[in-house]
Formats: sequence, C-alpha cells, structure tokens
Amino acid sequence: MSLGSGRQSSERTVLFDREDLARSLELILTGDPDAADILARLLDSFRQAIESGLSGINEAREALSAAVEISYLHSQAHVSAVKLYRLSVEGRLRVEDEPVRLIEAAIGRSTAGG
Repeated sequence: MSLGSGRQSSERTVLFDREDLARSLELILTGDPDAADILARLLDSFRQAIESGLSGINEAREALSAAVEISYLHSQAHVSAVKLYRLSVEGRLRVEDEPVRLIEAAIGRSTAGG
C-alpha cells in the first residue's frame, strides 16, 4: 500500500502495494507506538481510493481482501492451524483430523447452506 504517492504500473497508479500493506498491518497489529497514525493513513488511503471512482473501488476491494489474508497470519485461528499442521506432519493425527479434511468439510458445510 503506497500511502500518498502510489506506484506506477504499466497502465495505472497502484494505490495499495501488498508488501506495504502487510508492513502497515504488522505495525498496527503489534501495537507499534505509531499504530494510530498508520491506521489513520491506511483508512484515508481507502477513502481516497473509493472516492476516485470504479477503478479505485476495485483496488480498495482487492486491498481489503489482501488485508484480511494478511491479518489472518496474526489470528488465533492461524496459530491453531499451524499447531494442527505440525501434528499432521509428525503423524500424530487420526486420518479424519487431518487439516485438509477438516477445512474442506467445514467449507463444504458452509457452501452447502448448512
């Protein structure tokens, strides 16, 4: 996320760079002393993108999706998933408790409407 200046791609200015977005979110989520200022700049970048029209709205939507993915790495769900994966690699799980099976079953239940 390039706050302020933006980067030039082959066709347009990129408002949100994934590496910059990840760096900003890392600082916010870890309680950096400047977290409030970083968050304010990030939110203002989203506001500016949305106000810039359809391409900005689409870029903001993509950046928000990336922000969710990046934030997941700091979640308790991620910590638990890593622990489960390690148990799987070590061969300490029953077949039905393998991470991929558990995740796919949960996704299947959710997408099936139930």
